[in-house]
Amino acid sequence: MKTVLEAVPPELHKGEAAVDAVVEKVAAVQAGTPLDAVNIPEIHEEPSRSSKGERRQPFAPRMAPRDLARIIHDRLGLECMINHVVVHHQSEQALVDWARETWESYGIRQFVLVGGGRHSARYPGPGVPEANQLLRERADIPALRIGNICIPSREDEAQRVAAKVATGADFFTTQILYEPEGFTGMLDTLAEEGGAPPEILLAFCPVRSVRNLRFLLWLGVSLSDALEQWLTAIEDAVPERSLAQIRQAWAEIIEHQQARGREAPILGVNLAPIGPITAGTTIDLAADLAKLHGAGSRAV
Repeated sequence: MKTVLEAVPPELHKGEAAVDAVVEKVAAVQAGTPLDAVNIPEIHEEPSRSSKGERRQPFAPRMAPRDLARIIHDRLGLECMINHVVVHHQSEQALVDWARETWESYGIRQFVLVGGGRHSARYPGPGVPEANQLLRERADIPALRIGNICIPSREDEAQRVAAKVATGADFFTTQILYEPEGFTGMLDTLAEEGGAPPEILLAFCPVRSVRNLRFLLWLGVSLSDALEQWLTAIEDAVPERSLAQIRQAWAEIIEHQQARGREAPILGVNLAPIGPITAGTTIDLAADLAKLHGAGSRAV
């Protein structure tokens, strides 16, 4: 099972100490569980993607993902994949130039291409499918792996995924998941209609507190009312209940694929410990998910 750890770039105003803290957290998880890569998101100021939740801390500019990736690789020897918002480029050539520079100067060979956060906005750069095709045709980067993001709770997401695969996507990372139904439904549609990607990394994030959950909802994480009520019913039980829900969702997804004998997509995990989640919690969760994965079919 492929295991990827998400590491959020530090805020620039916090200086070198914040960079060291991120690297130390990655190193602590790496010491306790094998990691295949570190996944680094690109953070921009965006509006809430949900009518639920709240953000209490104001936005502050953060380190560029490729700068953090170079530090993590140099210090820890870990390969990194970086998220990159393609719509902010002023031209197609600017995106191609960025990709070549990132490959040649930073040694990064896995990009997760991301679109804009405002559906009503007009952006200067290409959308994600266009960016996939553009890099395939013009970037001339050996062994480039292109990732995109999928949101299983979104309507017609299977068709979106299939279209992105057709334009060059090798793998997908998901929005943070807690419930399996949207994801398994998307897999079923892809199996029926075609267009399944070779690989999907499912994002899982333990919840430490009700406040932590409110921020995840602000980010647009999908959660049924019933599950939200259960998670938050007992304040002290939020962390363990969230972990139990993650394990249950992962087990159901594996069993779903196993029962249907599917060989694609290969499923892995993207551990996304947003907020004050300890390295020990992340390591224990990785071990639990690996055991559940091993008990399932080889296809997953």
